[in-house]
Amino acid sequence: MDRVPSWLRKPLFIGVPLVLVVTGAVFLAGAGRSGDGGHAAANRAQLKRACAGLLPYEELRGLVPDEVAGVVRQYGTVLDPGEESRSLVNCSVAWPGHGSVRVRAVALVSRMPMTVRAEDILPGGDDEGYEAPGVTGRVDRNGRTWVVAECPGGLEGRVREVSGMYVTADVDLPVPGKGEPAGYLADFRTAVQVANGITAAQKCGGPPLRMPTRVVDTYETHVTTDADGGSMKVERIDMPGLGVKKCRGLGERAGFPGRWTVAGDLQNSRLLNVCDATVLDRRDVTDTDPTPSDGAVVDVSAASWAGPLGESANGQYYRTGDSFGFREGERTKVIPDSKPHELALWARSECAAGATYHRVTVRTETRDISSRTLSESERTRFSEDARTMMDSYLADPDGWPGQQRCHSTEILGEVEGWR
Repeated sequence: MDRVPSWLRKPLFIGVPLVLVVTGAVFLAGAGRSGDGGHAAANRAQLKRACAGLLPYEELRGLVPDEVAGVVRQYGTVLDPGEESRSLVNCSVAWPGHGSVRVRAVALVSRMPMTVRAEDILPGGDDEGYEAPGVTGRVDRNGRTWVVAECPGGLEGRVREVSGMYVTADVDLPVPGKGEPAGYLADFRTAVQVANGITAAQKCGGPPLRMPTRVVDTYETHVTTDADGGSMKVERIDMPGLGVKKCRGLGERAGFPGRWTVAGDLQNSRLLNVCDATVLDRRDVTDTDPTPSDGAVVDVSAASWAGPLGESANGQYYRTGDSFGFREGERTKVIPDSKPHELALWARSECAAGATYHRVTVRTETRDISSRTLSESERTRFSEDARTMMDSYLADPDGWPGQQRCHSTEILGEVEGWR
């Protein structure tokens, strides 16, 4: 057997402590860097530079953590002119384990990832939401805060003409104030700051968005004490938007009988409006006095989407088969089981913010939820009621179309809610 050279027969334990020492040094150095503080000044400087300097630095600088170094990830045509990207800005500043700020701004050339359908925006719905009065936008059912800004002069770097953008924001920091409203207000203010910064830098002519000072909860909780889930009661009766001026004439001006109560969104926007009115008791629809006669109009709604929001809204309704163009020219008199007796009518006008889509609906009282066939006169009355509703909505001097100087209206078509 060959003899092993003496230099290879040296004890191996000599190298082991060295490995342990080196490993321990790396571990301790890493722990010291991540947990001993001293990062606040650098993190604040990083926050000021990040996202093309669009973030509300003065509001956020005091919230930046000291414990860890921040990490910035960003891209978009505003950050890198000439880059091909769907985002104007897509940026995040994160402090691992200690919070983050994330923003995204996208030109309104494709569909919005959040809904602007009337039924999803009406106050008192089944999905939690918040609005900031004076800002077009809201917190959607997924807890995402978004705003829309006009840019009538067009955004740079876009192949297609673009007159607006949406901005989303998420501030995950210990903002001052109580609970969700404080956090969502920080989101709104950050989104508005980013939107205003982009429109100013691009000189695209859009009016700056007003910086919000509060948010309004638009959610209404329904609760029950019955084991079988019956006898639902409205827990909150202070419905936001109840009796707002722009909606007051809804139902009454159309000449529909009954005592109407109205509600609407609180965004005070020139791009978006949503109103509804009912003769039913808003807390208990079975407790309305007097009880509406069968076939009477009991609920109406009206909504408008102007400028950059118009095509986005129409596209969302088209994808669910509820747009005027989805089944153009089709008409039926057969209402299947359990379908709402509701008809929508669409129109298009020129308003202050440009081309605008309007959508009104009328729903009638029915005590028979089984399948039935409307007579020709009943179906015709539905159409007449919807047209009366549209005409009164557009003509109301205190309503949103009156405030926005809408004119040159074209009726587009009907959509049967039971289809």
